[in-house]
Amino acid sequence: MAPTIALATKHGKLAQIAPAFERIPEWELTLAEIDTDEFGTFSGEIPRTLSPRDAAIAKARVGAELLGTDYGLASEGSIGAHPHMPWVTSDHELLALVCVSKDFVIVESHLSADIRAHKETVDEHTDLELLVSRLDLPTHGANILYHQDNELVVLKGIQDPEMFIVELNTLLGSSVENLRVESDFRAMSSPSRQENIRACAERLVTRISSNCASCGEIGWGKVGYEFGLPCSGCGQMVTSVPHSETFGCVACDYSEVVSLGQHSIDPARCDFCNP
Repeated sequence: MAPTIALATKHGKLAQIAPAFERIPEWELTLAEIDTDEFGTFSGEIPRTLSPRDAAIAKARVGAELLGTDYGLASEGSIGAHPHMPWVTSDHELLALVCVSKDFVIVESHLSADIRAHKETVDEHTDLELLVSRLDLPTHGANILYHQDNELVVLKGIQDPEMFIVELNTLLGSSVENLRVESDFRAMSSPSRQENIRACAERLVTRISSNCASCGEIGWGKVGYEFGLPCSGCGQMVTSVPHSETFGCVACDYSEVVSLGQHSIDPARCDFCNP
């Protein structure tokens, strides 16, 4: 009998994730429609209290419980500064697959700078036509946010440029405060994010298709790095640079360390030569 995976989503992610699972037809992906907004929203009206990894795992468990399946799957995205290029906005996507009966988790990730992301405060001097272009309407969606009577109001998923401009002009003529707009990062409103979710799903399917050489369980893959290389100039050990990748099993303790083939680092990357 084919294993069934409950995909927990509210925002149409089945369309991005299902194609990757065609590579493993013995697995059946089934939609579990839960209110994932309970775990936090991009627009901030519901704070995110868990880490992205823990949120994805929690949503996956809820989906599995809802459908009564042994496997649950969920996605979580984070839009912010790129970890290595802080001046660049990036999309960090996570997919977590949980197995209830065996109590293990497989988490895969995909980091990309290819994401339409814009936010801006709006006033009477704002060029609304330019704003439409920056938000990439109608291809992408946008949110309008403002405060009224000390309450945050969020109008989500606006893609029609004319409707967007009319709504902003109406609000500019009213008494609302802190009027601003931002990209709508929910999956069904962000084609650029959809591409990153697809890429993450491909990585996850590769993990599902890889078995541990020791116990045979699914999910064999990279779990971390081993750090520390000497500087070729001064000889000091630099602990921030990896020398090997660690591959491991999600169900047993078996692991393998694979060298990255580098035995020293250039003095330009040395913390001691360049404090």
